Amino acid sequence: MGLRSLNFFGWAIVAITSVAMMLIYGVRHSFSIFFPSILNEYGWARGETALMLSLNILMYGCAAPLAGILADRWRPRRTMVIGVLFLGASISACGLANRLLHFYLLFGLCVPVGMALCGWPLLGPALANWFIKKRGLALGLSQAGLGLSFVYGIFVRFTINWLGWRPAYVVVGVTLVLLLVPLYVLFFVFKPEEKGLSGYGAKEPVGGSNLDIKAPPKEPTLAVLKSRRVWLLALSNLFYWGLGTYTVLGHQIKFMEDIGFSGIFAASIFGLFGVFMFFGQLCSTLSDLIGRE
Repeated sequence: MGLRSLNFFGWAIVAITSVAMMLIYGVRHSFSIFFPSILNEYGWARGETALMLSLNILMYGCAAPLAGILADRWRPRRTMVIGVLFLGASISACGLANRLLHFYLLFGLCVPVGMALCGWPLLGPALANWFIKKRGLALGLSQAGLGLSFVYGIFVRFTINWLGWRPAYVVVGVTLVLLLVPLYVLFFVFKPEEKGLSGYGAKEPVGGSNLDIKAPPKEPTLAVLKSRRVWLLALSNLFYWGLGTYTVLGHQIKFMEDIGFSGIFAASIFGLFGVFMFFGQLCSTLSDLIGRE
């Protein structure tokens, strides 16, 4: 990658996306860190308390397509800033909750709407706009922030130990707003054409490459819903994230504390999962070399 490639503004979008993924999805993944403190204070049943995470994931799945439609019809950056503010306010308000219904409404319903408005449903298409070639590398670097969102839990654990779980919710919300709003307002650009640029590799011939590299469609279309690949990708996310990951991760911290480990140690193991995910996400650059399939 030459100096000219390194100066391409799209890499700034990748960096912003990585930071955003860490902070936005750190809000969801911090549930596992807050879970023991909430249980210890109120003594609620684990299943009923963990339901707020299930609601969060379900609502996010419903809100994500709507966030994409809203961004298509409105200014994406404005949508994302509103999403950050709504997400920050919702997660901060969790510090005031004292009933399960409050957590269901705030963390289960409001938080995922904010996540959808400012998170991957808009960040992903932006990266596709900026990168025609090197798309696997760009996606991998940005998704590495998702791995760091688990490491972010260590910061949350220290904050809980220092201030208590209620102020920690406010710290998470305020940190999100203070960091992401300036990044989105000042630096985030949804399409390279807004800066008079073209997507990376858009003017380069594909030649005899076996890679199926195409520019994203300029107009949104519902025809994609007829694609078998789209539904297979959706199912893969359901099985990996919905069933294979969150059903375990939500209870991991509490389980480790139950068998005698400290909260900091448990959060560190939780973060270790994110470290390995970080390196795993970087492997997506292989798709630039050998093809997506």
